[in-house]
Amino acid sequence: MRKSRWRAEEANSSLAEQLQTRKIVERAKGILQRDLGLSEEQAYLTLQRQSRQKRKPMKEIAEAIVLSDEVKGSSQVRPT
Repeated sequence: MRKSRWRAEEANSSLAEQLQTRKIVERAKGILQRDLGLSEEQAYLTLQRQSRQKRKPMKEIAEAIVLSDEVKGSSQVRPT
């Protein structure tokens, strides 16, 4: 019984991580589409190409794009 529960928890954790990766990749694609005027497919291929060239997981590339966008957004807000 413990093994099956452990497997279920492990599967749940894996699915949660996959969902998180998908969300971050979707956000990064949206940013690339907005900022570079790319189609959804072009944005995905750009992420994929950068992942291969940098030898980093696509999730890391996407996280960097999202973080950069957040930094740009927060730097545009000026204190009053």
